This record gives sequence, structure tokens and C-alpha cells, in this order.
Amino acid sequence: MTPDRTTRPASAAPRPLALPGFERHRLPNGLRIEFAERRDIPEVSLRLVLENGAGAEPPSRGGLAELTARLLTAGTPNRDAMDVARWLDRLGAGYHATAGYSVGTVSMHFLTEVFEEALDFLAATVLDSAFPEREVDRLRAERLDEIERQRDDPATVANLATIAELYGDGLYGRSVAGTSDTVAEISRDAVREFHEARFRPSESLLIVCGDVAPERLGPAIEARFGAWSGHAARVEPPPAPSAPESEVILIDRPGSPQTEIRVATIGVPYGTGDHHAIIVANAILGGLFNSRINLNLREDKGWTYGARTGFRFRRGAGPFVARTAVETARTGPAFEEILREIEAMRTQQVTPEEMRLARNALTLSLPLQFETAAQICGKVSRQRIFDLPDDYWETYRGRIDAVTPDQVREVCRKYLDCDRLTLLAVGDAAAAGPTLDGLGAVDVRSIA
Repeated sequence: MTPDRTTRPASAAPRPLALPGFERHRLPNGLRIEFAERRDIPEVSLRLVLENGAGAEPPSRGGLAELTARLLTAGTPNRDAMDVARWLDRLGAGYHATAGYSVGTVSMHFLTEVFEEALDFLAATVLDSAFPEREVDRLRAERLDEIERQRDDPATVANLATIAELYGDGLYGRSVAGTSDTVAEISRDAVREFHEARFRPSESLLIVCGDVAPERLGPAIEARFGAWSGHAARVEPPPAPSAPESEVILIDRPGSPQTEIRVATIGVPYGTGDHHAIIVANAILGGLFNSRINLNLREDKGWTYGARTGFRFRRGAGPFVARTAVETARTGPAFEEILREIEAMRTQQVTPEEMRLARNALTLSLPLQFETAAQICGKVSRQRIFDLPDDYWETYRGRIDAVTPDQVREVCRKYLDCDRLTLLAVGDAAAAGPTLDGLGAVDVRSIA
């Protein structure tokens, strides 16, 4: 029988969200363990979450947490950096260590058959890193080179300038990776002291998901981490500043053929009572490809390859940012269109079709985000880092579906005050400046 290709087939029923059950344990030293058994594929993923983010470092040594994370595989008392690299290569495992504003994470992914040796590797790098002087010098120099190269990337310049304008000298006003001035001051002693103080089990969490039996998991973790000791206090969020009054900032990048644009304000932390309404509102405004701002600037006007918005949820109030890049001559008009779309979200009710598309985009793809052990570890770690309810993901679809158009308009009124939006552009001031007439006084600056 020939199918009728003139009629769209009916949509299939939404896939259910099937989450594995997690067992919870705590070692006598305070290390929390959460484990989900998945025996369908012979693989294991784990994520160690530590209270050692940038909020735990002195501001004068910004980037210390991130540099320490990069140095974990730079050598142990019995192995130099090359030996550690060969060891990881023999395991065939993935390993990634990084730091955020609140916590640091060490993630691994490997085949079940090397489970014990992979835990040996994790323990050696997290507990016994030696931080050789030459490796500290090498990785610090690499980081300084990266910072210098970022000065040539207008998107990075715009991102860093935006958060600095919103948060000033506060934690969220600086990059987790530090600046050239602060990174240059990080010594081997500073790294060792930070590791000694912040790599402790009392507030740490080890999440494990994969093909390993509980009776094998417990003794293996106890053997490698049971003697680990010490306390590192939780990294508390910084106080939320008041959003600055609206201003227009133009950072001059002579000869730039296009302009990086940011429209930003102080947002909210994770877990507010209107959390799900914020998510739906952002999806409609600029969180999806078919959002208002992207359809306006990309599809209708053809001014950009893409425009997006986002609330960056953290333990503290992270920023809301709308971002795009346009031809220099379109700088002012692009700002005007973004502001018009934000104002429309505040004053007019979104349509039923917009609500349907946003709900579907946010919920129907959710099961795809829990398909692998690594994805599951990532989702669970987010719950624990930000103190989200245990049923956050199980109830996510229902809570998104329950959001109303009135709630969408209300959160836009509440959080997107057009009198407190910072407008920032990075581009050729001589060409972009005249397009900004009508937006208010323009503060023209040089790239720092």
C-alpha cells in the first residue's frame, strides 16, 4: 500500500521518562555516594562533586580553582604527567576535571572491566596529585596564553564585559578561569594549599551509574576513599546585587565587520517558586530556534545566523543574557528589535501555539537527556549541587505543562525590567556608534 504523503502522520505518544533508582550511602568520613545500576551496556560513568569552585578562592587569585582542576593529572608522587597520561590511555577512559562558581567536578567514563583500576586513577589524581613545579609553570603559561587570545575573540570580550558590568567586583562579575593579573600570581604553593583546604570528603558527592553490582561498588570505593579525611565548608552563593539602571556600552573594536550584542540584567538562582514559568517564558522569547527573537532577527530580517536568550541559574542570582552578532550597520536596529520583543513579552499574552511549541520542546526531548550513564550522572549532579527536589525531573513535564500564559507574562514583568537592561556591543565604534542614536547616551570604551 502506498503511503499518503500529502498528510502529516499523527504524532506518536510521548516517550515516558524512565529514571533509574539511586541508592544512597555515606562513608564515615562524610563522603556521600549515590549509585544507580544499569546492566544493559558494559560501561560506568561517575562524577565526583566537590565544594571547591571559584567562590572558595581568594579574588586576588582568580582562576585558582580551575587551574588546580587542570593540574590533577599533571603528576602524582610515583608518576609524572606522561606516566599519568599513559595510564589513562591504557584504561581507555574519559576523564574531565573542571571548576564552576560553586563546585568543582571530576568526571570519568570507562568500561566495566576496568572499574577497579579506574577508581585507582580517580583516587590518585584527586587525593595524591603532586603538582610538580614545572607542570604548574607550564599550565599557568598555557592559561595566560588563552586569556591573551581571548582578547581577539569579540564574543568572549562581550561576555566578560557584560558580567563585569552587572556584578562589578562580585564573584559572578569575573571569569571562573581568572584574568591575566590573577593567574600570573598563582604559585605552586597556592595550588597545594587550595587542594589541601578544598579537596575534602565531608561535603563531597560521588555519583556512579552503570554496569557494576552494588556488592562490588561499595568495597571498591571504601578501599580507595575510606581513609580520605577533612572538612570543606559548602560554597555559599554571593548576595544578589541590584540590577544596574539601563545603559548603552560600546566597546571599540576597530575594523570589525560585525557587532557582538548583549542585552542583560541580574536574573535569579535555581529553585525560585516561578522556576518553570521562567523556563517557558525564556523558551518563547529566545531559548529555542523558533523563539521570537531568533525568528525576528534571523528568519524575518536576515541580520544574524542566530539570536538566543537565557537565564543562567546558579546557587546565586546568575544573569539573564540575550545575545547575537549582526552586521555593524544593524547594531542599533538589532538592539531595538530585542527590546521590542522583551517589552512585548511583558505587556502582551503569548499565543496558545507558542505555549504548545515551548512545552513540547522542553518536555518531549527530556527522555533523550537520560539515555546514557554520563547524562544521568550529569542530571543528578545538577539536582544535588543546586538543592533541587528529589522528584525534580519526574515532575518536570507536569510542571512545565501547568505553566499558563498569565504566568509567562508575569515572570517577564518581574525579571525583565526594561529600565534595568544593560545594552553592550563590541564592534567598530566609528561604524556602529551612529546606529545607536535613540537608545540613550553611549559609553564608548576600549578593549581592556
